[in-house]
Amino acid sequence: MKQVPSGRISGLIYRFADFLADWRGFVATFMALMLGVGIGAALQFNEGFMFAFNIFLSVAAIVISGVILVAGARSEAALHVKLDYLIEHSPATNKIVGLEHLDAREIEEERKRVEREAAEAVEDAMEGAGLTQR
Repeated sequence: MKQVPSGRISGLIYRFADFLADWRGFVATFMALMLGVGIGAALQFNEGFMFAFNIFLSVAAIVISGVILVAGARSEAALHVKLDYLIEHSPATNKIVGLEHLDAREIEEERKRVEREAAEAVEDAMEGAGLTQR
């Protein structure tokens, strides 16, 4: 049995995701749905057709969700690399690089800490400019 390289499969998934994200993908999906409804109406929505159409819609939904998840993971990974690069080459601290590997509670704690530091920096800047409220 011949193996298909994973790069080729990934390429197909990404092209399919790009197609679905485009207006042509929306139109194709909508037309397939309308075609199914039209055929169903012609067959008076008999049990056999409805069973087959429901199976088709279920499989299509599962495949499309998987494609969206894979494409989203690629996009998210690319954003992490870009942000890590920007952080690395900026005067900001590098201690948050890799934050995405923490659990949700730890990320929320870090978000609150950063917000507190930002609020304190704004207050200090306002005091320095003589803009504090008394």
